[in-house]
Amino acid sequence: MATTIKSTELDFDEIKNNLKVFLAQTPEFADYNFEASALSNLLDVLAYNTHYNALTANFALNESFLSTAQLRSSLVSIAGSLGYTVQSRNASCAILNLYVTNPLVPSSMTLPEGFRFSTTVGNKSYVFKTRETLIATNNGANQYFFRLVENKNIAVYEGVEKRKTFIAGPVGENQSYVIPTDNLDLNTVKVRVYADTSTTFFDVYTNLNDAVNIDKDSRIFVCKETPNGQYEVTFGNGARLGRFPSVGNKIEVIYDQVAGPEANGARTFDPLDVIRDANNDQLTLNVTTVAGSMAGSLKEPLESIRNNAPYLYASQNRMVTASDYAALALRNFSNVISDIKSWGGEDNLPPQYGAVYLSIIFNTLDANVQQQTKADFRNLAKNLAVASFDVEYSDPLTTYLEVDPVFQWNPNLTSKSQTAIEALVNTTVANYFADQLGGFDKSFRRSNLLTVIDDADPSILSSRADVKMQFRFTPVAGKVSYELNFPSAIASPEDDNYIVRSKNFVLDGKTCFLRNKLGTTTIEVIDISTGEPESDSIGDYDPNTGTIRFSNFGGSLISGTFLRITAIPANQATINATRNNVLAFDEDASFSRAAITDTV
Repeated sequence: MATTIKSTELDFDEIKNNLKVFLAQTPEFADYNFEASALSNLLDVLAYNTHYNALTANFALNESFLSTAQLRSSLVSIAGSLGYTVQSRNASCAILNLYVTNPLVPSSMTLPEGFRFSTTVGNKSYVFKTRETLIATNNGANQYFFRLVENKNIAVYEGVEKRKTFIAGPVGENQSYVIPTDNLDLNTVKVRVYADTSTTFFDVYTNLNDAVNIDKDSRIFVCKETPNGQYEVTFGNGARLGRFPSVGNKIEVIYDQVAGPEANGARTFDPLDVIRDANNDQLTLNVTTVAGSMAGSLKEPLESIRNNAPYLYASQNRMVTASDYAALALRNFSNVISDIKSWGGEDNLPPQYGAVYLSIIFNTLDANVQQQTKADFRNLAKNLAVASFDVEYSDPLTTYLEVDPVFQWNPNLTSKSQTAIEALVNTTVANYFADQLGGFDKSFRRSNLLTVIDDADPSILSSRADVKMQFRFTPVAGKVSYELNFPSAIASPEDDNYIVRSKNFVLDGKTCFLRNKLGTTTIEVIDISTGEPESDSIGDYDPNTGTIRFSNFGGSLISGTFLRITAIPANQATINATRNNVLAFDEDASFSRAAITDTV
């Protein structure tokens, strides 16, 4: 007689059936009718309990791994075990010019850290403030522009300062000190430790992420998110990982509560605090907005934690490989960086040895913020890079995809009209691209898109799609040689289909467009009024590398800021973005079409 039962099933009915099969193998139940007995109820209880336990075990197992966990608390815990600090909310930031006119003409003036400004976004008021002490000197016209070092573009950040006080307990208890809020900005957390509750003298503790050398005497702290979404501060053990506050010490945690993205978009800032001269007379602080508030964000989303935690763990707070540079850039500048790609100079085209290349997608269009971020990262690299590599930046190159789906549609299976079905498919395609593309290392797979289209409505029975790559090209006056690079190989020339085409432009007063000669890779200019070549060879394309070269292009735009040039990819099923290429969707150049059928 068998002494085991099948243990691989998770479905309730299958579990119950396995129990019946097991019992039927015994002499006592060989001919037993389980369905017509009280034993059936007992089997229901056993199967129900087994089913619950199996689900619980599977859920617990899934939540134990970074790639499968679905709960934020699980991802935060796993990331913490890898040494990754999950990003908190980020304060919205604005760039201002600040100056006063002082009739006493002092040699310099100071604007203290924490100087506050008020603003309004959507009928809701917010407070912005400086995070550094600013110095101003006379510019010769009795105007004092406040500067941080030599930069008069001053960043102010949204937030309200809060303080939380604790009394240190014994080291052996491994105490953590919980900050009862879920909307602080980790970049603003400061820790001061006082000998007791009556003294005004304190020791400053440094965030572990900012520490350079750590020993048993280092004053460091760690602030991280807890499973319930709040934050806790912990210290070293007093042996090898930093000094722990002594029993009875007063621990003061200072931090900013921030609104995140709700404070983005402010343009007008009014001083809340007062600046005075040596005679205690109030001076007028003149405020000019260089860039409105931006870059405020919510807590780091789940997929970002899942993707970034392994990379930062591998980098170990130092820059050795190209991926280390990207990981640390994301950790330190996540409030303004949406995505980043890095590669070694040896992989660049052309190669540049001794350099690391970064391509950054910013979540702000402000050029001042972008340049300052790049400069700040170069300074960070000087401190953390193991080898003295140059940091070079390469702007993202966007390749747009034009997708024209054709789908079979049975009107008998839905109450929607053909126009409504086509609009639904257009929306479905746009949503697919918005969810799946827009960043580095993201690929387009036509089969996945067609699956989404087929699932959009029961009346859609099948679908196919033609795919083209689009390069947006801006001619420069006086320049005739250009090189356009697609991220994927271009189809080989055909005898009856044009592979490369362009929208209309002006050449020598005539409206023209580009296309390749049939059966060749040669690019020619066609006069739209006659259909005849205006120039039979201004360049060519290389199918293998996906490169289009113009040697004598003198056209100009009819309107707008760019000329669209499309190419049919060699493989329409899959298009991969390499290096600093980003794939995007041109919704205006893509159209779906329904083909009516009466089959099911």
